[in-house]
Amino acid sequence: MHSEKENILKSATKPIDENERLKALFEYEILDTESEKAFDDLTLLASEICETPISLISLVDPDRQWFKSKVGVDVDSTDRDIAFCSHAILQDDLFEVQNALKDERFFDNPLVTSDPNIRFYAGTPLVSPSGQKIGTLCVISDKPKKLTSSQKKALTILGREVISQLELRMNNKKLEIANNYKTEFLSNASHEIRTPLNAIIGLSGLILENKELKEKFAEQYDFIEQIDFSGKQLLNIINSILDLSKIEAGKMELEPVECHLLQYINNIFISLSGKAKAKLINYSKEYNFSQSEPAPELVIIDEPKLGQVLTNILGNAIKFTPANKSIKLTVSVNRNMLSITVTDEGVGISPEEQALLFNKYTQVGSNKTEGTGLGLSITKGLIDLMGGSINLKSELGKGTSVSFELPFEIPDVTSAMKKETSQLDLATLSKLSILVVEDNKVNQMVIIAMLKSLKVTANIVGSGEEALDDLKTHQYDVILMDINLPGIDGVETTQNIKALNIKSYILALTADVYRTSEDKKLFNNFLTKPILLDDLKDALLQAVAEISGNS
Repeated sequence: MHSEKENILKSATKPIDENERLKALFEYEILDTESEKAFDDLTLLASEICETPISLISLVDPDRQWFKSKVGVDVDSTDRDIAFCSHAILQDDLFEVQNALKDERFFDNPLVTSDPNIRFYAGTPLVSPSGQKIGTLCVISDKPKKLTSSQKKALTILGREVISQLELRMNNKKLEIANNYKTEFLSNASHEIRTPLNAIIGLSGLILENKELKEKFAEQYDFIEQIDFSGKQLLNIINSILDLSKIEAGKMELEPVECHLLQYINNIFISLSGKAKAKLINYSKEYNFSQSEPAPELVIIDEPKLGQVLTNILGNAIKFTPANKSIKLTVSVNRNMLSITVTDEGVGISPEEQALLFNKYTQVGSNKTEGTGLGLSITKGLIDLMGGSINLKSELGKGTSVSFELPFEIPDVTSAMKKETSQLDLATLSKLSILVVEDNKVNQMVIIAMLKSLKVTANIVGSGEEALDDLKTHQYDVILMDINLPGIDGVETTQNIKALNIKSYILALTADVYRTSEDKKLFNNFLTKPILLDDLKDALLQAVAEISGNS
């Protein structure tokens, strides 16, 4: 029997490093979060191994012990003053109470004298990498008990695993924050770089379209060609970096469209034939189809991503194949699976370098001065995203074979709206009424000049507010909407336009490649700056087709 004097609850003292301990606990940002399977599995395992009805991951904050995970109890926390875990965090090793009724520290504890009627307790401290004991992994029973040496060892190991999961959780959160910062930075960088490039590529392209200037100023025309080429090269480098970042951030989305497959592949093949010819390379293609597996005329696939993959692989083959050697493109299909192989007689790749091929920023071979080294990493990321696979075989000095497969679908019915835009008379564009919403003076000049070359006239305003005022008195078939506007941006402006039940076809203009799915639903279509004349023409023709289809 304990005397009346002894019958006083004995709360644990606070650790001498209490401030540092709490700082370590709060850094995990774990308190009062939802349950997580990784932690629940550990408490369940501790309960099974130690043969106890209760197991807890208990984190001790200034006033309470809070349970991140629990087996056998319903409450989420208890006061720190009565917590067994408050005593356990004062220990360096596992803390065990075999019979609480016989322990002067706990015999009159409310957790002993009432529910859950603790008799046995064993807790291993959860020690952060900095050495702070933030809580325990503990097991509890309503009957006296003693752990075996193997149970003690297992509980200690599981406690270390709790800390490992906390560290992993914290690092994942830091990585997510870092990725968000990177995405925001690249989004801003994309806009700031693409805006001047829009002027460089757009205006140089318009000049190159002018045959009279070419005849009168032949030497200067060559300079403009170099400006246009260099601008597009810079854009390719920027796109490579942004594409890789989008893939890593999970922001790259599939955009399947109806595609004339062989025609598209042939266009990509021809677009690179000039480079192959300049290097005196034997450049050929072969289609392997049969009566049972004929060439599909029209398929549904992400056409731009297919083009990027094929361009990267063919471009690499041309880059590393010397004069008088061969490159061959082979195309076949098998049960809605496109198979493409590019075989070259180039320099080949050593086994050591093959292991590095798909790594970011890693270039192999002797010619490491061209490009960013991102091509194959992006290629693999795009193929993975499209649900395909890629395989490479190479022998040093003999050549390389790169094969990839991509799934596609066959459209059931081709709608009238999907007919060839080339069948639409360009003269129909001149009948369009267009409003351009663009704040940048240089971009205004570029877009108006492009529209003029397409025989299209337009009104132009410099802000979302001006656009909404203009739409009170004017109707437009098409609105070219810059997204990054001062005041209310293009997204909010478009939301206001739709709220007014204005039915104009809204074509977004953006230098930011990190657009969201919600943005895509809001607009009828997108044009990414720098805007090319052919892309603008195609987008307006598509607008005409959709407007006609909806009328």
